[in-house]
Amino acid sequence: MTASSALTDKTKQPKTAALILAGGEGRRMGGNKPFREVGGKTLLTRVIDVAQVQCDDVMISSNEDADVFKAYGLPVVADKPQAGQGPLGGILGGLDALPEDTAWLVTFPVDCPIVPVDMVKRLLNAVQNTNVKAAFASHADRDHYLSSIWHRDAVKVIGEKLAADDRRVRGPLQALDAPKVVFDDLVSGLAPFTNINTPDELKTVTAALASFVGVPSRK
Repeated sequence: MTASSALTDKTKQPKTAALILAGGEGRRMGGNKPFREVGGKTLLTRVIDVAQVQCDDVMISSNEDADVFKAYGLPVVADKPQAGQGPLGGILGGLDALPEDTAWLVTFPVDCPIVPVDMVKRLLNAVQNTNVKAAFASHADRDHYLSSIWHRDAVKVIGEKLAADDRRVRGPLQALDAPKVVFDDLVSGLAPFTNINTPDELKTVTAALASFVGVPSRK
């Protein structure tokens, strides 16, 4: 599937909003993770590019001053109920900020720029086929809970988990009976959802990555 065909498909599916999870401290990277470059683009730019192809709206999740992201022209959403709740607080903030005409939030970790171009479509299919409120991606027997889709009704379950000081993203996914969606294809010759946490991992992905991202190739 090409990026253009995915964009066509987007018009035939329920509206979705992407949330770029860019709130981590990135200590192993030496800080400033969203703005580290891989293959000539920042991690944030790469993830925004693939999210915009698949979703109707895009937001950035961060507790930083919004001016830090001013150049991107996207809404910046803070964690709920307050900072320090980890990614689950970011997801709750994103669900709270959903446009009124949009029921589904799709999360994209900023340190995972290798994203299948049909991720949103397949996650949507999974929740619609099973009539549940969330689903998550998996590749090569590794689950990627932050590459996931959430219905706005998931707010209650997430809020209850955070109130109980349970910050694991897996917790509300299990409570919502979220199905696992397995992605087998490589993306630009790399495993999808490859996580970049260190400068060495940045170098490795840069060396392997072509000038595009998001177009799957068969193993």
